[in-house]
Amino acid sequence: MSIRVRITAPRDDYNDTIGSVRFVDGVAETDDPAVVGYCQGAGYDVEALDEDQDDEPAPPAEPDAPAPPTAAGRSGSRAKAAKE
Repeated sequence: MSIRVRITAPRDDYNDTIGSVRFVDGVAETDDPAVVGYCQGAGYDVEALDEDQDDEPAPPAEPDAPAPPTAAGRSGSRAKAAKE
């Protein structure tokens, strides 16, 4: 699993790309290890982001809830019709 990082350029007016990572006003986010390594060596600030920063926690599963229905493929439809 890759760790997402925020990279801050030495200049806050930096608007360009490094590899496939686009900087806007000196800031970019990525999980590309090549870009992270390059930026660390070139004097950029690299800060690991909290993995759950943008994600809301999933609601707890209901233990007695029925399983969600699955779409029957063509063969599933025929098998159901044969049983009826």
